[in-house]
Amino acid sequence: MNKIGILVLTLVFASLGCGSSSGDAVSSQDVTIEFAGKVGADDFVCGDTYENLGATNDPLKLTDFRFYVQDVAVQNTDGTWVPVELTQNQFQLDDVALLDFEDGCGGFGGPELNDVVSGTVPEGEYVGVSFKMGVPVELNHADQATANDPLSLSSMFWSWRGGYKFLRIDSGNIKDDPAVWRMHLGSTGCGMTDDPSTPPEAPCTNGNRVDVTLDAFDTENDVVVADIAALVDGAPLGDNDEGTPKGCMAAPDDSDCGPIFDNLGLPFNGSEPGVQTFFSIE
Repeated sequence: MNKIGILVLTLVFASLGCGSSSGDAVSSQDVTIEFAGKVGADDFVCGDTYENLGATNDPLKLTDFRFYVQDVAVQNTDGTWVPVELTQNQFQLDDVALLDFEDGCGGFGGPELNDVVSGTVPEGEYVGVSFKMGVPVELNHADQATANDPLSLSSMFWSWRGGYKFLRIDSGNIKDDPAVWRMHLGSTGCGMTDDPSTPPEAPCTNGNRVDVTLDAFDTENDVVVADIAALVDGAPLGDNDEGTPKGCMAAPDDSDCGPIFDNLGLPFNGSEPGVQTFFSIE
């Protein structure tokens, strides 16, 4: 090869080397988003009784409070939403995290709690947070029996047809009394099959994933509050639609779910969605 050819090849390789230098790598930083389970002004404590809830001012002895979140993102100062790359651990798998405020006092769950979502983002300043309460479709209709934590929990799973319970709130011990009040939210109208233990054949009619955007959120100091009192505001906890489970199991024909869905910002039985009030900043 002549000198001109060698010079051309040298320039080409030098150019390629510059494009792949480590100087082009984006620096990352850790981010932790803290959550708190509350019932009005009080912290949620598994097994405690809370008074004057809902439209009928009823007491509830609350024994379970867990929910999944997905698509967690933070907003930078330019207004761009940046996905959080979740740290993979017992409570976080792929793009899903489980927030767990119960300690097994109601016969389900277990002693280990989790009140944070953690991961990494590109280095920068962030001023907002967003997420969905739910499980992504591709994971929602997978096999719970072979899934890794936190999607391995049978107590947070309905069936392959319906998928996971995105939110689970119980009062009392449903093993002892199946008539206790409870709120279980998940997808409904999920492609009828002959066997509910198989994935749906069509997308679910009601995805029931709750979109949450919290502006002016400081990841260093602020907390995302999930408030059961706000969730059941206006709901007649002391009454029950005849022929339905006590509380709300997300059925679109159970009128007891109407006010709760409204507080989640979800449409219910053809209604327009309300304003989400379950999650707030503290």
